[in-house]
Amino acid sequence: MSFICRIIRKTVAISRKVFYRSISDATVEGSPKCTAPLLAQGAGTVHFEKNVHVGLAYDTDFWTSHVFMNPRTKESRIEVGSDSWVGNHFVAISEGPGIFIGKNVLIGTRVEVYDSDFHTVMPNVRLTETPKRAAVKIADDVWIGNNVTILKGSEIGEHSVVAAGAVVSGKFPASVLIGGVPAKVIRKIDPLEILDEVAAHG
Repeated sequence: MSFICRIIRKTVAISRKVFYRSISDATVEGSPKCTAPLLAQGAGTVHFEKNVHVGLAYDTDFWTSHVFMNPRTKESRIEVGSDSWVGNHFVAISEGPGIFIGKNVLIGTRVEVYDSDFHTVMPNVRLTETPKRAAVKIADDVWIGNNVTILKGSEIGEHSVVAAGAVVSGKFPASVLIGGVPAKVIRKIDPLEILDEVAAHG
């Protein structure tokens, strides 16, 4: 890649990050390592623990998207644990109960997480009645594949893997592979497999 091309790429990347930071209005706690632009918008709080990575430069949607954290109410809270990686085009929207992501969590591209239904099912009160809301909890060492949607009240146990394209609703135990629409347990992940993976990757 030519020197001029590298300069242009870097300038555009920095400009995009500065722009989205300038229009963010949510309270942000912590200092994530933002490769992709982060838009934190809403009346609530977004909290990052140490060494959280936001976005990947050499991956899908890097130049055409941003990471969107939207704690909509004062009570809303979105938390991301230390050493976690958030993929490009990630969306987290909280209307109150909160979204809590553990440590060492890997999140793929185009993942969406919601703690609310936003509207009720019945059409006559769809715009007036309070929707159902429940906190989302993603435990430590979870791997979430691309194009996953995680709905209100979902809980994913530690070491579990969510297959690409899954729609997650409900509570899932530790050390399982889940996938499908709606997501179901496909199989258990042997703890020895986890130890072998850890050993292989240091």
